[in-house]
Amino acid sequence: MNDRPLCSEANALPLALRLGIADAMFSNASEGVCIIDAEQRIIEVNPTLCALSGYSRDELLGRSPEIFRSGLQGVEFYEDLQAALDVTGQWTGELWNQHRTGSLYACRMNIFAISDDSGEVTHYLSIQADITPAKIYQERLEKSANYDALTQLPNRGLLMDRLHQAMAQSQRTGLMLAICYLDLDGFKAINDTHGHEAGDLALIEAARRMAAAVRVGDTVARVGGDEFVILLWGVKDSLECEQTLSRVVSAIAAITTLGALEVNLKVSIGLTLFPNDGSDPAVLMAQADSAMYRSKMAGGGGWRYFKA
Repeated sequence: MNDRPLCSEANALPLALRLGIADAMFSNASEGVCIIDAEQRIIEVNPTLCALSGYSRDELLGRSPEIFRSGLQGVEFYEDLQAALDVTGQWTGELWNQHRTGSLYACRMNIFAISDDSGEVTHYLSIQADITPAKIYQERLEKSANYDALTQLPNRGLLMDRLHQAMAQSQRTGLMLAICYLDLDGFKAINDTHGHEAGDLALIEAARRMAAAVRVGDTVARVGGDEFVILLWGVKDSLECEQTLSRVVSAIAAITTLGALEVNLKVSIGLTLFPNDGSDPAVLMAQADSAMYRSKMAGGGGWRYFKA
């Protein structure tokens, strides 16, 4: 049986050959590689990093790696990254970088601190892989799970998440939350007379106008068919709530044409207030729905408060 070691100084590869192999690996790696000195200056990059970032090698040498920053990660992100390098000598994570053209790309990055014999960090080695396609696909999946495909508004699932958040915020601030249930009056006639394509146009336009009529930070969601829910966060009093709903009613009534079609749309709104009218999200939604039907029975084009 041969007990000789697989490798020894006698059969080790010559230094020149080992350097040649290392250079070939560096130049042909599928990941972008960047070598940075202790003064945070780029001293070498491989062709893959140049292709990924859009910069030539000459444009990058001597520059700070901050040239890649997209602005999507704040100062604390990079402080935590440097702290990890100082403590453990490496960092692994995902971030968005900026291409030379200004476009953004997502990276899975590994950074290693390289030290000399005395333990002093002399260089950093950054290896990054482009994960933009995977990130875009993930975002599309999340959007399809949380947003209505037709109107691009939040769907019922995301609405309920926002409702829980809004209730928690209301408890912290002492301000009210208005849950408003809306139904489009006249929508069925559009669908029956002009077809579903015209109905879809009506829903898209109504959704756009509702979103434009509320305040920044409020939520407009489509919960099914021609029914919508608006969450008015941080309401000081009923007057503030009614001013917003007045804008919504006027915006929907202003839809008089869809392309070549003449239409007549109104909106019926029912609303309930948290914490005045209860604390259970499902009950609050049901109360607003009930108030909406009272508004519809009264002729639409306005709103009604929930009454126990």
